[in-house]
Amino acid sequence: MKKLIMLLLWGSFAGYSQEISLSGKVVDGSHQAVPFADMLLLQANDSVSYKTAQTNESGEFRFNGLAKGDYLLKLKTIGFEEYLKKITIQKDTILDIISLSEITNNLESVTITSKKPIVKRLIDRLEFGVENSSLSSNNAWEILSKTPGVMTGTSGAISIRGSQSILVTINDKKVYLSGEELKQFLENTSGEEVKSIEVITNPPAKYEAQGSAVLNIKLKKNVSQGYKGSVNTAYVQSMYPKGIVSTNQFYKGEKLSLAGRYGFGSGIYVNEGTDVVHYLKEDGSIDSRWESIMRRKSKSLAQNSYRLQASYEIDSLNTIAAGATGFIALQQEGDFTVPTFIYGGNGALDSLYVTRNNRTNPLKNKSYNMSFDHLFSEKEKVSVAADYTQYWRQERQDITSAFSLPEQNPYRTTRFISDNVQDIQLFTAQTDYSNEINGTLEAGLKFGNVKAQSGLDYKDEIAGNLVNNPNKTSVFLYDESILAGYASYNKEFGKWSLKAGLRGEYTSLEGNSVTTSEINQQRYFKLFPTFYGLYKPKEGHEIGISYGKRITRPQYSRLNPFRSYYNSYSYFMGDPKLLPTITHNLNLLYTLKNKYNFDLFYRLEKNPSMEISYQDYETNMLVYHFTNIKKDFAFGLEFNTNLTLYSFWESGIQAGLSYVEDRFQGRDGNFYKNGKPTYNTSISNRFVLTKKKDLNAELNFQYNSSSVQGTFVYSQTSSLSAAIRKKIWKENGEVYLIISDIYRGQKEKVVTDYADQYNYFKSYADTQSFRLGLRYNFGNQKLENKKKEVQTEEQQRL
Repeated sequence: MKKLIMLLLWGSFAGYSQEISLSGKVVDGSHQAVPFADMLLLQANDSVSYKTAQTNESGEFRFNGLAKGDYLLKLKTIGFEEYLKKITIQKDTILDIISLSEITNNLESVTITSKKPIVKRLIDRLEFGVENSSLSSNNAWEILSKTPGVMTGTSGAISIRGSQSILVTINDKKVYLSGEELKQFLENTSGEEVKSIEVITNPPAKYEAQGSAVLNIKLKKNVSQGYKGSVNTAYVQSMYPKGIVSTNQFYKGEKLSLAGRYGFGSGIYVNEGTDVVHYLKEDGSIDSRWESIMRRKSKSLAQNSYRLQASYEIDSLNTIAAGATGFIALQQEGDFTVPTFIYGGNGALDSLYVTRNNRTNPLKNKSYNMSFDHLFSEKEKVSVAADYTQYWRQERQDITSAFSLPEQNPYRTTRFISDNVQDIQLFTAQTDYSNEINGTLEAGLKFGNVKAQSGLDYKDEIAGNLVNNPNKTSVFLYDESILAGYASYNKEFGKWSLKAGLRGEYTSLEGNSVTTSEINQQRYFKLFPTFYGLYKPKEGHEIGISYGKRITRPQYSRLNPFRSYYNSYSYFMGDPKLLPTITHNLNLLYTLKNKYNFDLFYRLEKNPSMEISYQDYETNMLVYHFTNIKKDFAFGLEFNTNLTLYSFWESGIQAGLSYVEDRFQGRDGNFYKNGKPTYNTSISNRFVLTKKKDLNAELNFQYNSSSVQGTFVYSQTSSLSAAIRKKIWKENGEVYLIISDIYRGQKEKVVTDYADQYNYFKSYADTQSFRLGLRYNFGNQKLENKKKEVQTEEQQRL
């Protein structure tokens, strides 16, 4: 009762006292900002915790709503000595810059304890901090799959709120890979390199307008002089074995900083599935049923990924940097045998054909970058950067089909060869200016150019000879230039944080189908406004609102109208007249106690482009067509939090409830809608099993309800995974075991069902596996990788 009375008296006094603030900035010995340092404000008379805070990316912090009095400021972060300072506050106070002293001991005398991942709400994004956390032993793809609000598919698909129009960046610069290529690249990237994942559902004006949302993977930086390195290796057993080995090397001198990474992966990948197509009579009854049983076994024997980066500080105001990134996988091949059974309306087998597809698909992706940074002052700078990318991919298929009646030898055999080569060159140059003297002002210009050539060489076997088929052979040329400019301003006004921006992009493109002399030209200028507001009515409560307009331009390969055949009765085709997708995002946000995040959202997409499937009744062809549909919209509520349930048990929880609806035009010319409510949840549990914290375990569960996209309805999926990790060799090393998709819950069924269209496919992408891995660190491990990896925008559409 005494405590209650004292609390009431203190509350009454605080209610009449003047609320004041304390702010400042934290730097290291080199005057570089120290971000995400934990701040604690104690009452000086009894050392009781009064308020907590954390420095932002610029090393700045702020305590609001303080009463007059004496306090003790305590600051602690990994790699630095603890900081203590007595402070007397009578009015709004701005402290002198706080300089932290770095711990000089080597790694053997300093134990870096694994901390829990931190989910943090910023004005324009959600940040999932994983540096030195229990997730660091995962690869970058696994960390991405555990990020709040992000859904990853077995074939490399990434979606946020039901949309797959996602721009993936590393340190704010684009990754020039997509789908399975991106998945392989991130699987070969160690989680030790990852500082945080940013989920930006309403990207600010500084980002390219491409994509409905941005996923930004932030890598670590170097802060101290010296050298460090690591070696990572893993053995993965699914249906067939896979192996990964990588090494990271970092060096920082007084002027020169170097960073390098090389990864090698090799393995056999399996995708099992069943395709079913119903051809219907006018009364809706089944006329025939075509069923294909697939087991696609692909070998990727040499996946080479590398990243090299060098920076040189000319003086305290000027820095120049250069780098290269690559992903090369030349030994990729597959040999698939697919039987197709054709049943009549009575269910009896009428006929069948067996298709054998022998294919190779080598890939080379190389990017080069240069940048120059100039500081006018500590809070004002300009950056200039240029990037050049070469993307080359070949897909060669040798397809033979043998047709027969039940229990008889083939009566007809066909064979054709298709050889599709893509050669894409991308160049971008940009300049960015920022000023943080009075608020934060950002502005910049960017120019990008893309030249792409896609050639499809198609040959039929006639009388034992391969003969060119001019009706299916094609050459497609694409040339696109984008000139963009942006400006944004961010400022805090008491309890308000406001940010607004505007980006303008002029696009000029020409698609030339050389074979048919069909030319598609587009010229357009579009503005992309953004707005963010964050209000803190009192300690522990944050309310936000944001709006943004975005554009999604199609991948270059999707613009090619010619057919890429899977077998004699199935093919994929693009559309040279694809329109860009315009997206409007609106969000209402609420954060409680810096821990519980709620996000109410609405998304509208006009002319979204996506793959749809339809049956051609005249030819019995199943066509996969990448084209525009009328519109897509979604609304819903998302929640996430990160909790410490017990001293040994942490849990990350996220859930989402939404409604998604797509509207499209069918083959009969009528418009249809495909919509339904969806639900998803994931729980990531992390356990510390020993007092030394050198033995840890994970148990993760993910569930996605049935969902829609275009004409497709996706079935529900779920996944259960577990992991155990043990630190060894004086904590310089770690050995771990990860078991994924324990009960094969990631099997999926995708259905198209409207008018006279009914087809579906079932797929399983060999996700059940166990991974045994080893990591060893050497050198001075308190170093962090300094220079950002620089990449750009257009590559997401490769």
